[in-house]
Amino acid sequence: MARRSGFTLIEVLVALVVGSVVLLTAERVLTALADESRAIVGRAAERDRAANGDDVLRALVGRLEIGAAGTVPFTGVPDSVRFSSWCEVPSGWLESCTVTLAFERTGAARALTASIDGRSPLVLVAGLRDGAFRYLESAAAGGQWFQRWGTGITAPLGIGVITERGAVVDTTLLPIGP
Repeated sequence: MARRSGFTLIEVLVALVVGSVVLLTAERVLTALADESRAIVGRAAERDRAANGDDVLRALVGRLEIGAAGTVPFTGVPDSVRFSSWCEVPSGWLESCTVTLAFERTGAARALTASIDGRSPLVLVAGLRDGAFRYLESAAAGGQWFQRWGTGITAPLGIGVITERGAVVDTTLLPIGP
């Protein structure tokens, strides 16, 4: 009887099938990991965008200026507010600017935007169903809020930003000044 060397056809086919199953499983695992990685990066970018929008909003309102030469009077209605503030410029310092905050329609949703010196709006908060501003005149006895603020010589103590995203209603209080 002759001695066999090598593999039979069945053994080679079984080895190919097992190897193929391992490779397909590895490919699916790697694809799932890549998809999850992209999703994590997307969620992180969205959180960064939201945090940056909040920072810009707080900085603009916090540096609001009233009564100085060349400033616009503070005016506010339920869907927009206009005032003078100090804005950061690329050179690294602050310059006087005119700010308009507004709730605008962007596609199917609404967004809170900031327009500085009449330039194209910067989206601060996106994906809203609705939104409105309220103006705090007095903090005594729970606060006195108004839906409109005229062009008087003073600004309110704070601005309430009411946002609706789906069934969630959120209110952010932005104090004016330091």
